[in-house]
Amino acid sequence: SDAVSRNWRGDGHGVHMRLIGLIIAGIWIAALAWFGWTSVPQLPLDVSATDPGTIDALNAARTQHALMFAAIALVPAVLVVWLGRWLSR
Repeated sequence: SDAVSRNWRGDGHGVHMRLIGLIIAGIWIAALAWFGWTSVPQLPLDVSATDPGTIDALNAARTQHALMFAAIALVPAVLVVWLGRWLSR
């Protein structure tokens, strides 16, 4: 009877698993955001900044960089949060 009531109320284990998952996901996203921000493609000084082709290439490289880092940051973070929720059932 006591085990049934304890399981009915919950022992807090699920809350801790969810919180740990959220903390890990947040740290992962923050670390990837910082690394992505510091490694964004830049225009070298010896290249013309007024050439439309150069500007288009730079914009394409920055877009690809942002999408890649967003995927690398979000996919594992979502999986960790999902795993924490699944383990806390």
